[in-house]
Amino acid sequence: MLIEAGAQPGEDFSYDLSQGTCHINERGFILLQNAFPDIDWHDISSVIERDLDGPVQTLNQQLGVDFVTALLQRLQQRLEQLPTNEAAWYAHQVLGGVEQRTGIALYQLIQQNLTANTCQLLDQLLKLTPITPCHVWIEDLVLAAGGSAEDIGYEGGDVLLSEAGVELLSQVWTGELEIQDDLAA
Repeated sequence: MLIEAGAQPGEDFSYDLSQGTCHINERGFILLQNAFPDIDWHDISSVIERDLDGPVQTLNQQLGVDFVTALLQRLQQRLEQLPTNEAAWYAHQVLGGVEQRTGIALYQLIQQNLTANTCQLLDQLLKLTPITPCHVWIEDLVLAAGGSAEDIGYEGGDVLLSEAGVELLSQVWTGELEIQDDLAA
């Protein structure tokens, strides 16, 4: 089912045969939901035991800030403000990249902490194919990770990050991103 849904072995899911477990990251779970919408994935995921606090506490300690709380606040605002196609891009970038890099079950934390309307909007956005790039997700991740406005700049549609901004982004997100040598100072 996972491969049929588009999940990548070793990246989106893995099996531990010695313990008889399957580990699925947030992107893999989202792909399953989208590929098999008739299955009640929320009911299935409610029986899955997941340590939601451990990865959050580890990252917060590493960064010295409450990353998830700051990110959830920014995410809720952005999803309400951005046009639909940009919001879909934002949601896919943030959820997929943060989950993969940090192991934080961001989707589940959103379901627990944000309003029902925001959760419903997020589910709708995740079903869309993101086609309209936006870069505000980079700003939100850097700021939520403890960066400042000086770590982020914009130049003609491109985002410029300071060295500290690049370091913070790399601690909380992974994915495809074009990085140029002429970063902001």
